[in-house]
Amino acid sequence: MTFSYSRLANVLFWVLLGLSLLAILLFEFGPDRRLDMLANARLSVAVQDDRIHGGASVTTLLSAAGQQSGYPAPTDKPAIDCQLREGYEYPFCELILTLSLPEQGIDLSRFEGARIQLQVEGPEPQFWRLYLRNYHPIYSRAGDATSHKFNEVIFRPDDYGRLQDVPLRVFTPATWWIQQYRIPLAQQGEDLRHVYAVEIASGIGMQPGHYRLVLERMEFYGRWVQPGAFYRPLLLSWLVYGLLLFMVQHLLMRDRLRKAREARQAAEARSQSLCEQTRRTEEEARYDPLTGALNRFGGNKLLAELGDMPLSFIYIDIDHFKLVNDGHGHPVGDEVLKHMVSEVLRHCDSLCRLVRWGGEEFVLVCLHYEQARAKALAERLRAALVAYPHWPLALSITASFGVAERRGDPLEQVLKRADEALYQAKKRGRNRVEVE
Repeated sequence: MTFSYSRLANVLFWVLLGLSLLAILLFEFGPDRRLDMLANARLSVAVQDDRIHGGASVTTLLSAAGQQSGYPAPTDKPAIDCQLREGYEYPFCELILTLSLPEQGIDLSRFEGARIQLQVEGPEPQFWRLYLRNYHPIYSRAGDATSHKFNEVIFRPDDYGRLQDVPLRVFTPATWWIQQYRIPLAQQGEDLRHVYAVEIASGIGMQPGHYRLVLERMEFYGRWVQPGAFYRPLLLSWLVYGLLLFMVQHLLMRDRLRKAREARQAAEARSQSLCEQTRRTEEEARYDPLTGALNRFGGNKLLAELGDMPLSFIYIDIDHFKLVNDGHGHPVGDEVLKHMVSEVLRHCDSLCRLVRWGGEEFVLVCLHYEQARAKALAERLRAALVAYPHWPLALSITASFGVAERRGDPLEQVLKRADEALYQAKKRGRNRVEVE
């Protein structure tokens, strides 16, 4: 089961990674989405000037079908001949490219920018304004074309004659339009969702005179999918993959832990059975008659029966025990040993075996104890001995502890490491626990 799952997880990972990289490469470096306005079959071209406001300017549409007398050759591109004259406060000429009905429009918000090239002739300086007219019922009024939003950019004198790359984010609604129609703040931003017309009009500051404007190129470009709409599903797919991977791994881990607990419980049961059998058959030969702990012989037999069983050793030595014997006599020393063993065994579970290794030295064999668990037990035993209230003659008895975990090495080496840890505890002041 585990092998099959791991193999499937690896296959899914590499498939998802490959598809993600391919999608990103296509998204970042693939062909752009393009919309050529001049190639639009529904494009309608018209002109307008200030005569509708009582002015005197005259705008004439130029085409390949006709030519203005005394003027350069016509073009097949949308072009106008502009006679800009005084007579109106803001004289203007205007080229209008209608794409659709206002209520329909084209959604240009999905594009990133526009490539525009204008050719102009006439007196300098020239400031032509380009409008993207947008219709929206929230601010557009029926029968009033001027109420449709004017998203504008203004070309400078050095912007003509070469292809200009204009990001759509630089288009802003005309100030006069906002003021005239008292547009609320929430609606004053650019809106390119329903663009139905492109208009190019002469700007403020142009002198009366003869002008010619040709729209050589107008193309909108952008990605086929917006970055957010692309990367969100991609990220979501990886999140789903990670979540499924985590859930399956969690279930597998629970199964492994259950089997490990069952194995540990079985081992504990076998250990308890072994210990009970040993106690019944070899109690007198294997146990120390004074303290009731295993003697050296019993300890060696126990170690020989453990095989490769995981365990930890806790080496225990009563601090300054010789002073107790010398100062109060061996009977008091014997009582100290008995009380110490009783208190140690009171804090141990069935997986622990206490061996009197010699004199005041004891070895606590902790079956199935990892190092951290054994160290914690040693700390509890040390604190219990310090706090023990029943020492003979109200003596203050402490002990030093050395802890070592079996790591695949022979038991003799483990015991040696525990002894070395005990030595360090003695060296560093006694009444402490050290781990080797």
